[in-house]
Amino acid sequence: MAAKYILPLLALVFLGAALFRLERDGYTLAPASRTWLAVAAIFGLVSAWLWWSAEP
Repeated sequence: MAAKYILPLLALVFLGAALFRLERDGYTLAPASRTWLAVAAIFGLVSAWLWWSAEP
């Protein structure tokens, strides 16, 4: 399976982990939730770059 299909799924998984952690911490932005959000953003940006740079 191509990375351009796996990375968006991983971005959603990490975003879910960040939201779970935010809920668990009482909706305060703790270091753990910031880390999950940062990882989700990185995976999302790389995924978007792969989709836009792919040849048709």
